[in-house]
Amino acid sequence: MSKRLDQACIEYFSTRAKAQDAIKAGRVKVNKKTIMKCSYLVKEEDVIEIEKKEVEFVSRAYEKLDCALKAFSIDLKDKVVLDIGASTGGFTQACLQAKAKKVYALDVGHLQLDPILDQDHRVVKMEGHNAREIMASWFDEPIDFICMDVSFISAKTILDHVFSVLNVEKIVVLVKPQFECGPQALNKKGVLKNPNLRKKILDDMDRYFRQFYERVDWIDSPIKGRSGNLEALAYLHHKRPNI
Repeated sequence: MSKRLDQACIEYFSTRAKAQDAIKAGRVKVNKKTIMKCSYLVKEEDVIEIEKKEVEFVSRAYEKLDCALKAFSIDLKDKVVLDIGASTGGFTQACLQAKAKKVYALDVGHLQLDPILDQDHRVVKMEGHNAREIMASWFDEPIDFICMDVSFISAKTILDHVFSVLNVEKIVVLVKPQFECGPQALNKKGVLKNPNLRKKILDDMDRYFRQFYERVDWIDSPIKGRSGNLEALAYLHHKRPNI
């Protein structure tokens, strides 16, 4: 009896989504041949091999922030970090790998943080917390760095409030153009295909960020969003005085 490759790989990963990510990344072989199609059918007698990584990411988000930290030469050693929209903890994990002292993993949802991070003494789990209601009193120490990855909402909706209550010198925001435009701009798969509209959105976000920070640097995300959207990472630094 045959089954889909992503289903057959579940025993090697904690979730089907992680199995799919590994397949798409070319880390799965069937009978010595690399297969990058999740729906590929395998038989019971087929031999599946998984290429191991030095660091097993809890989510694809790890690769996005890790790329930004390296591209912008951001030093997080012994820093206190706030991860807004932590979800399973990809950004949190990247910060810990960069030797952050503590990460506040904040998310409006519950029971999403990967068990590996949930059990890490450097991680302060803040589930059920709405970032639009953030207060400085929520944190025992001053925040040195913020990273943010949110979905189904404009980043501005959250950052308007965050900028007003927290004085943080450095921030990395994963900008998702598909959530900064109306649904009418997306195709049936939820992908923003119009490059001119994407550029317009990123230019608008750049102007918004520069109201609060003197420097804003950009890179494209090293990997696309799960639906296929091209995202970008903005590095905000040198906060404007009195803002």
